[in-house]
Amino acid sequence: MSVRKARQVTPAARRLGAVEARRMLRHPAYPMAMLYIVAFGTAMVVNDEGAPANQAYLIVMLSVLLVYAPATIVVANRVAAATFRSRVREPLDAVPVDERQRTVGAILGVLRGPVLVGCAAAALLLVLDGYATPYTAVRNDAVYPRTAWEYLQLPALVLGAGLLGIAVARWLPWPGVLPLTVLVVGFGTIAMYPVTVADSVHASAWYALWPAWFALDVGMLPRKPLDQEMWHLAYLLGLGALAGVASLLHTRGPRRTLCIAVAVAVLVTAAAGWLQTR
Repeated sequence: MSVRKARQVTPAARRLGAVEARRMLRHPAYPMAMLYIVAFGTAMVVNDEGAPANQAYLIVMLSVLLVYAPATIVVANRVAAATFRSRVREPLDAVPVDERQRTVGAILGVLRGPVLVGCAAAALLLVLDGYATPYTAVRNDAVYPRTAWEYLQLPALVLGAGLLGIAVARWLPWPGVLPLTVLVVGFGTIAMYPVTVADSVHASAWYALWPAWFALDVGMLPRKPLDQEMWHLAYLLGLGALAGVASLLHTRGPRRTLCIAVAVAVLVTAAAGWLQTR
């Protein structure tokens, strides 16, 4: 295989990406995880906590942050691992693909499946926040609207979760590593959300793998400057890019372009991480 050929996203990889997207969206981890949100939403409705629009907004938001993104780590990991354990009949029986193209197919599957759901959730939140209000009797029920640009952090979060799952499947395919990864990411993110004073976000929250929109003691926080939010978006995308390139580095083939991509991603992520706290 030529260097030029190895660098291409082949038609077989694109076909595999479509199949992987369907497999991810149909994975049983998603409906199982969503049972938590069903129970949470039911409790909110039964207890009549806050305005209906605020309830709906918070349920959708927490579904993405607490359930869908962590579940995407599991789903992408299991689907990517299965691709390397056995043949995926529909695309691979017709046109064989190598390790790198299979990994590319898994990455495309995340983009064409879970990330699109993240985009739909962001669009739904954009609609709901037109009806929600920050003026509530209970501070934790307040909703502070964001712009469409800021909501891009949600699909970026889902993308990063999926790419992390693929990277773990390629580099650490051992029993117990996947649940440990989910726990470390989840509790590590929560640990970066300390209590706040006067609705000001703590600097450590900007380095978390979520939007810096919440604090443990008061719930949702007022909007921050848009440029700060966009640097956080760049930070999330940079971390996701590093996970995606890391998974490709575990495959045979030319590495020069991948090494350059790693260097660029590290520089962008580091710069965005610093600028988002200024």
